[in-house]
Order: sequence, then structure tokens, then C-alpha cells
Amino acid sequence: MMMQAPAARDEVDRPRRAKLSNLISEDLLNWIAREGLKPGDRLPNEKTLMQHYRCAKGTIREALKVLEVQGLVEMQTGPNGGAVIRPVSIDAVTQQLRTYLHFQSLDFEEVYAIRHSLEVTLAESVVGKLDETQLTRLEENIESCVAALAAGERTKARHLELTFHDLLCESCPNPLLVFICHFVNGLLRDLVEFRSNSHDEHAAFAQANLESHRRLLDAFRANDRAAVSGIMAKHMCEAENFMTRLDAAVHSDMLSR
Repeated sequence: MMMQAPAARDEVDRPRRAKLSNLISEDLLNWIAREGLKPGDRLPNEKTLMQHYRCAKGTIREALKVLEVQGLVEMQTGPNGGAVIRPVSIDAVTQQLRTYLHFQSLDFEEVYAIRHSLEVTLAESVVGKLDETQLTRLEENIESCVAALAAGERTKARHLELTFHDLLCESCPNPLLVFICHFVNGLLRDLVEFRSNSHDEHAAFAQANLESHRRLLDAFRANDRAAVSGIMAKHMCEAENFMTRLDAAVHSDMLSR
């Protein structure tokens, strides 16, 4: 594939005292967007970039490292090596958001303030889009959750409950909604801890989740959008109420989890 060179060095808008490698990485990002590069496409090799930007190899490597840390390129070695465009993973972006939220004050009520509407919108968006294989996976998830609870594996069951919602994301046509739902589910899975250890409340929470998921599955099979919307809205309200009674809190350390 023939690629045009990035914008000339003199055309790069450089604020005073800005680090050259950062300016080059920003210019490369703009070039990737302008050229519509896709995963698997290659950036020009180091020699070409050095000549184009009239700078040292170390500066180019530092600029490419910035893109690599962002998850946008993968550095390959060998005769045909270099920077190759790669799809940015949800995990990479999620970690950046967690880093941001680590320095904020966040509680589970704020998480549920957006989860109420997100999950209802997600559920409505996949009505009629779940094929038999996907419906079977949802059913198997419910059965796995039942087995985990029977074995006394409460944490595993809680993770499976959230996986049910992640499975819905696979059929959602809205990538922004998918990302946000995955992110919120990840926060609940990894960072919410319960300061109350009431066995009865935990058991009731688990059973309420199972019942909601069974009803949702039936409504999805029936392609009943109104029922799906109502069940999911009630499910979110019940979940928040149980978490309040169990004294849920978001763990303050988001960086190491």
C-alpha cells in the first residue's frame, strides 16, 4: 500500500518548549486520521521519519513509543519491522479512565446514576438482535451463576452476574454505549466492595439478580421490547437498593486493580 508522507515538519504547530517527540507523535496521530489508516497498515520506517522530521533516531523512537503506550501501534522487529497500526483495546482505554478516576471522588451511587439509563438503553438496543447461540450463552451464564451460588462461591457468582450484561454488549450496534457499559461493569466487578457481610442480604441480592436475568432472557426470546425495558429498569433499581443495604463502596485504589 502506497502511503503519502505526513505533513511537513514546518507545518507542525509547535507551542514553545513543547517536547519534539510529543509533537511528532501528535502529528502522526493526525496523519493516521487523515489517511484513514486501518489496523495492519504500517507507518513509514524510522529512516523515512528521521529524514522527514529532520531529527535523531532516538526522538523518532520516543514518538513511536508514545503511540505504542496508547495502544495505537505495535512495534515489530525484523527486516520488515516497524510501527503497525493495531485496534485500540477496551482494556487500554479503560485503564486510562481508571487512572483519571483514581484522583476523583467516586461512590457507587454515582455509578448507578448512569447505569440505570445505560443498561436499559443497552437492553432495548439488542431486542431482536440476539440469535439462538447468543440466547443460549445467556442461559448458560445463568446456570453457571446458579452453580457458583450452590458451591458457596459468592464472588464468582457476582462476576457472572455482570458477565450477563457484558454478553448483551456483544450484540449492541452502538460502540460508544458498549464501551461505557463495559467500563461501568468493570468498575463494579473489580472495585466495589461490600462492608456488610449479611448472609441473608447477599443471598437475597443473588436471587433477585437471577430472577431478573431469567425474566430478561424470556423477554429477549419473545422479542418483547417493552417487557425488556421494564424488567431491566426494575433490575437496576433493585440492584442499587441491595448495594445500599450491603453498604457498598468503590475502592479508592483504581490503579493496581
